[in-house]
Amino acid sequence: MKTAVLFCPSTVWGGIEKNVLLRARFLGESGVKVYVVLLKGYFADRFDGLENVSVIEVKSRGGDFNVFVVASYVRILRRLRPDVVFAALKKDWWLVSLSARLAGVDRIVLYLGIARRVKSPVKFFLIFRVFRAILMVNSDSLREDMLKYPRFFDQGNVVRVYNGFARPSVEADSLDFRSMFDLPQESVIVGCAGRFSPMKGFDQLPDILARLPEHVHVVHAGEGEFEQEIRSAIEQRPESRRIHFLGYRKDMHRFFKGLDLFLLCSRNEGMANVLNEALSHGVPVVSTRVPGSEELLGHGRYGVLVDIDDIEAMAAAIDSLIRGEQRFDESELRSWIESEFGMDRMIRETNRLFFGRE
Repeated sequence: MKTAVLFCPSTVWGGIEKNVLLRARFLGESGVKVYVVLLKGYFADRFDGLENVSVIEVKSRGGDFNVFVVASYVRILRRLRPDVVFAALKKDWWLVSLSARLAGVDRIVLYLGIARRVKSPVKFFLIFRVFRAILMVNSDSLREDMLKYPRFFDQGNVVRVYNGFARPSVEADSLDFRSMFDLPQESVIVGCAGRFSPMKGFDQLPDILARLPEHVHVVHAGEGEFEQEIRSAIEQRPESRRIHFLGYRKDMHRFFKGLDLFLLCSRNEGMANVLNEALSHGVPVVSTRVPGSEELLGHGRYGVLVDIDDIEAMAAAIDSLIRGEQRFDESELRSWIESEFGMDRMIRETNRLFFGRE
C-alpha cells in the first residue's frame, strides 16, 4: 500500500484546505494510506469517516526555523515512511521540505494556489534545487509566472494539476434563501463564497448593490479571521439589509443550487474553487480577471469577466444577466467543468505526480 502524508496545519478553512480534504478522500478511496497533519484543535472532525485517512495533530507549525517542529516532523515521517510528502501551504514549505529530506523521503510535492513573490532566494534554491521538491500549481497562468524564476524552476519541477470537482446531481435539493430570509419571490439571489479577507473583495458588496435594483440580494457562505472587521464595515451601509451572511456551510451543493448567479469579486486568486463549484451547478458567473479565472471561464465563453475593483463593471454584468442580455446555457457550463476540470482528471494527474501512476 502506498502512503502519503499531507501537511495542512492551518487555522483557517478555505479553498486550499478544502482541496486537501478532497485529495485525502480520493487517495484513501483508491487504496492509499493517507495521514493528514493538522494543528491541534483545528478541523480534524472534517476528516472523520474518510476511508484509509488518519489525522495527526501537532501543537505548532513553526516559522522560518523551529528545531522542535523539525524534530517532530522528522519523527512522524521516519515512523510512517511515506512515498510522498505534500505541503499545502507556502508557510510550511521550508520546514516540511527540510524534515522530509532529513527523514529520507524522496518525493516532496509543494502546492501553490496563488502567485507569490520569491522573498527568500536561498530557501527557494535549497527547496527546489537541493531538496528537489516539485511545485504543484493549479493553473497554466500560475505555472508561467513561476517559470519566470529559472534559478529555481524549470519545465520539470513545476506541474499544473487543475482543481477537480465531481459533477453534482441535477436532482439535488437547494437552499431556499427567499424563505430563509423572508424575501419576496421576485428577489434575485447573488451568491458569494470564501473566507473573509481583504483579498476576496467582499468590502465592495454594498457599492455593487447600490448600483442594482432593490430586489437583488447577496448571500455569502464562509468565515475567516477578518470576518468581524469586514462585516462591521458592511453593516454601516444601508445596503447591508440586502447582504445575508451564512457562516460556514457543509451543504455547499445546496448553497449553489439555490443561487440565480454567482459573483467572484476577488482582488487576487489562484484557480478559485468557488468558480468551479458554481459552474458545475450550471450557475451563471461574474468574475474579476484574477489568475486562473480566465482559464476557468474559457476567456469569457462560459462567464462574464470584469477588471479587478471595477465596481461599475461588476454591477453592470450582474444587471445584464438579470435582464437576460447575456445568457449561458446551464448544461454547457456543467459539461465544460466536467470535461476540463473534472475529478477524474485531477485524480489521474495527482496520482501520476505523487506515485508515477494513474
